[in-house]
Amino acid sequence: MQPKFLLLIIASLSVLLVTQVAESSFADVVSPSKQVKIGLDKADIICKTHLVKVYRINADSIDCFTPTTAEKLIKAGIANEIPKEKLEAKKSFRQSAPIGTITGLDTVKKFGSEGKFTTTPRTVEYLYVFEACANEKTIRAPEVLITSDSEAKTVKLAKKIQSNTCFTSSAGIKAVDPNSISGKLTNKGLISDKLTELEGNISQLQEKLSVLKKSFSGVIPKDSTPLTDTSKVTLSGTADEIVKLRAELNLAKAELNKYLYTLHSPQLPASQFAKQKLTFTGTPIDGASAKILTVSKQTLGNTDTPDTVTGVKLYNVVFEACSGNDVLRAPEVRISSDNEEKTIKIAERIIANSCQMSAGKINALDSSSITTEIANRGDISANIIKLESDIGLLLDEQVMHQKELNKLVVLSVKPADYEQKVSELSNRIIELRNEMRDMKFQLYGNLYEVYK
Repeated sequence: MQPKFLLLIIASLSVLLVTQVAESSFADVVSPSKQVKIGLDKADIICKTHLVKVYRINADSIDCFTPTTAEKLIKAGIANEIPKEKLEAKKSFRQSAPIGTITGLDTVKKFGSEGKFTTTPRTVEYLYVFEACANEKTIRAPEVLITSDSEAKTVKLAKKIQSNTCFTSSAGIKAVDPNSISGKLTNKGLISDKLTELEGNISQLQEKLSVLKKSFSGVIPKDSTPLTDTSKVTLSGTADEIVKLRAELNLAKAELNKYLYTLHSPQLPASQFAKQKLTFTGTPIDGASAKILTVSKQTLGNTDTPDTVTGVKLYNVVFEACSGNDVLRAPEVRISSDNEEKTIKIAERIIANSCQMSAGKINALDSSSITTEIANRGDISANIIKLESDIGLLLDEQVMHQKELNKLVVLSVKPADYEQKVSELSNRIIELRNEMRDMKFQLYGNLYEVYK
């Protein structure tokens, strides 16, 4: 076979592959196999947006399938039923239009990239400078598919695009002909809708929890006066609701952070993924404390009743958890008695030098044996706070460079060192984007482990 003919076949296949990638790509979570590799249980995997999670009865397994395949499995009686409206929504997903646009501002040969010396056209690395814009809906996890005559790549942008706004960014891509380079936004809205729905649910639960906690002030005496029978009944009912809502809030936060965790996972082949190692060894938190406000026996008539045979009784414990000079990012309170020990995830951060009231339940023979303390999780709290701070600093720097890049590429008369300046700004923007993605992967992984 002649060399020129072979090169023509390879080039044609490259163009075909790039075209297929461009037509099938859209912003989404990583595959289930990668999710398992980064530490999610198989039962907790999130399916890609156009797929549905199916429990296969015959295999006792949870997997992701297309709506059509899922319907066949259900009809065959080997999969659990799925709401019809959910299947229809998944079917229509691929026909949905992107919720924003990508406009190329300039394509510049990367400074110092000359390509390989050959007698055929050279593949050179270019910097594609573009403007990413959102329509009426805020794009929560923006992804851009950039293609050329030589390759296709997906770029996960580091920050959301607010509705009806734009920002400038850049990405590197190899090409023979720079005119073949183009980009498109792959977000179709369902990921943004899901994240907004989860955040809305969290806000509602937080509001309900806040109202219940405030109601304690009208029940708990300001001094050491014993609780009245009416107050005990009220306190028991309120404590029941707080325990229930707190569990719901922790689950909702776990679900949100699971989505964010999988959305910010590294763009690597499945074979290169490694399970995230999260340590929760714990160190004492300076200045943090937990103080019991009142202990009362669970009143009869509620779902939890005292054990009259063994003498063990269920008690409601209203306590106040306080931070020291630092924010308590993942607060947990350990309640102990002569019968058992429980660790309560408070579900909300405690700002520096402040306190938060909550409640828990514990079995005890003697109510005077009940104690509370801040569980030793200072390491994870400090790590989360540091990651959030570092991400904020990197984002501020990236925004600064993006504004500089935008000013540079729209100049009608370009400076003599234009190519070098674009390269320097673009390289730093790309570095910052990768650093933030890795930090967010760690941050949301930590938060998922805290709340799940």
